[in-house]
Amino acid sequence: MLRTSNFVTANRSLHVSARRSDFMSWFKRKQDSESKKTVRDTKEVIADIESGESKTKSSNSKLKLSEDSFIGEEANAVHKAKLTALVAQVPFNNWLSSKKVTTAEALDQAILQALNGNKSGAVTSVTDDSLAVPFSDLITKFHFTKALQASTGVLVPDYQLTRLKTPLEFRSFYLKEVVSGKLAKYKDAEPNAIDLDNSSHAADTVHVVKPVAPKDQRKKLSNILSEVEALERQSAKEALESARQVV
Repeated sequence: MLRTSNFVTANRSLHVSARRSDFMSWFKRKQDSESKKTVRDTKEVIADIESGESKTKSSNSKLKLSEDSFIGEEANAVHKAKLTALVAQVPFNNWLSSKKVTTAEALDQAILQALNGNKSGAVTSVTDDSLAVPFSDLITKFHFTKALQASTGVLVPDYQLTRLKTPLEFRSFYLKEVVSGKLAKYKDAEPNAIDLDNSSHAADTVHVVKPVAPKDQRKKLSNILSEVEALERQSAKEALESARQVV
């Protein structure tokens, strides 16, 4: 009971709120729990290890981690992004056509364009006699082969670039190796990348054995196993008849 200057009495009420727990209180409790752990003497720990009483407990459980469990970016992804940005700024000269020549008509047109260059109407047909004339110099041959490879989309091997001497020989090479579809059989990733046949070798002493398809191999193996099974069945039957005759 309190008395004021006006002689008015009032009741004093006390208000108590619940305790609020925040991170600092949790941290303090964590520190208190760790401080309560008893610290063993170093000599006792070494003695337990030497005697084998102290064993390390290993858990076989695996952590279930997700993308949210990591902070930052992966090093390989950052490195790849940097390289991609650098490569995107390089001005590459894509001089080789992405579309490869597939017909003789398109090949003849490419040969005429490469042969004439900037000239208009110098050679109008692949049957012209000038296509059988060797190149006058290496510079003329270089410009012709570069223009031909760029328009056809097919690179000519260095060996053929050295051996071929006329535009007509280049036409024969493209017809035999590219337009015929022989180049499409070449797969550098496979063991039998080079497609060989008997026509590749004129000597009578050379004989190319074509690889057997897996389907034919399985079929032949099945036939062999069937014949062996039939022979074993026949042998067992003959042995049984011989035993009956003896008895």
